[in-house]
Amino acid sequence: MEHTISKELQEKLDNINWESLQANYGISKDYVYSNNSVASQLAYGQPTDLIPARNDVFSGMVSLRAYPVQDSPEWKVKVIAMEKEKTKYDTLTLYNQPLPDRVRDALLQRTDWVGNDGKTKYGHANANAGEPVKLTIDGREQQFLVSIHQPTNVVMGMSVDQVKAHLFDKDGNVRDRGMYGVQFTPEQAKGLAEGRAVRLDGCRNKEGQTFSCYVQFDAAQRQVVACHPAWLKEAQKTGTDLGLGQQKGQEKTPLKQEKAANKKAVKR
Repeated sequence: MEHTISKELQEKLDNINWESLQANYGISKDYVYSNNSVASQLAYGQPTDLIPARNDVFSGMVSLRAYPVQDSPEWKVKVIAMEKEKTKYDTLTLYNQPLPDRVRDALLQRTDWVGNDGKTKYGHANANAGEPVKLTIDGREQQFLVSIHQPTNVVMGMSVDQVKAHLFDKDGNVRDRGMYGVQFTPEQAKGLAEGRAVRLDGCRNKEGQTFSCYVQFDAAQRQVVACHPAWLKEAQKTGTDLGLGQQKGQEKTPLKQEKAANKKAVKR
């Protein structure tokens, strides 16, 4: 079968043991190569979109994630099965360690927004919990950004060191990273590595129109994505200009400023 994916992707994916994946889960090389999105995600270490899998005891939709094995040319592929949707009554864990309730609440927070197509969308407000979480791995305390992989509902993490390596080179300079035609500044990259929602101005869509948006690092997708903080929606209702990374409550709204000025005038 002729494939349409790039030679670069093929060279990466050829490191996968496709015979084993086919035998154990019924997932063929041809199927993955025929889906550019899934092939790209798999080649760059991201959990893929959902694809069908089956064996003697299982049949359903799964996500795949591939990663190199030390001192081996072959890549290992992890098959991620869907889990039930998390609720505020669940204790979320990562590496078998419970996460703080505030992290769970941030991950489960939902909001609505208007998409590029003009339609109202509803989903997770945050791409990660908004702060690094300390976990002990192999006896060493490490910091992780934590996200929920939305197609599978699986809690996933990425160490802050790995996030920084994605955004900065070994000399501490920002890599050639950005979104919507806007390159990240050192301050923005630092905020992203800390899990914060960062504002990007001067973004451009396919039609050439400019817009502003907030972005955050998604530890599950292992990349920066657009996010829709709930506090942003509330601030927009009150007319607050949030500025870069400024959250609700850090600045008086025009209405509060007016009330404060009136109160001051009365006292005089």
